[in-house]
Amino acid sequence: MLELKTQYGTFGNFRDLYRFMLEEDIENVRVTTYYIFDKLSTLNLSLQEIKNLAYSK
Repeated sequence: MLELKTQYGTFGNFRDLYRFMLEEDIENVRVTTYYIFDKLSTLNLSLQEIKNLAYSK
């Protein structure tokens, strides 16, 4: 199970994070990714980068 932790909360996928950023007018966010309790990485991402991740196939 993927978890995206930010200073604004925890999200289950990039689409939810993207929608939240749009609603709150947030341009950049620091995201720490976890997979089944293991920390994978910490990234600083822009709204456009989150959008690309949310809607990539």
